[in-house]
Amino acid sequence: MASSSHYQNLYRKKKNEVDQYDDDLKDLNRILENMAYELPFDIMDVNFGFDGLKEDLNKAVRHNSLFTNRANAFENKKEKSMGLDRNLSSTQNALEDEVARVTNLRSQAISSRDYYYDKYKEKQAEERTEMLEKLFGGGK
Repeated sequence: MASSSHYQNLYRKKKNEVDQYDDDLKDLNRILENMAYELPFDIMDVNFGFDGLKEDLNKAVRHNSLFTNRANAFENKKEKSMGLDRNLSSTQNALEDEVARVTNLRSQAISSRDYYYDKYKEKQAEERTEMLEKLFGGGK
């Protein structure tokens, strides 16, 4: 029969596991928030810089239609928004899937942690009762 210390050790392992899942979820959610709130501004900054460079180059090299056409063709190379860039979109979906997976694992670990804690308390009470019976019960 397992002792209370066995269940206490299992409880501690699951508690540490839950704490690790909490840390992982915090990191994943921070990344998702950055993608949602900061990345669009970064994309706008890159595109704004790109437009400025294109304008400066067009001013520097005038009367050259081949250069102008090529410079204007780079308009299609600008960074796309999150919804239009399939790599960013798939990355966001993968992160959301990972959040769901880790949340599920965390829930399972919490259930196990709570179970082991209850078993630990139960075994601790049994051991205490056995000890008291040995001390005061006259020994069987």
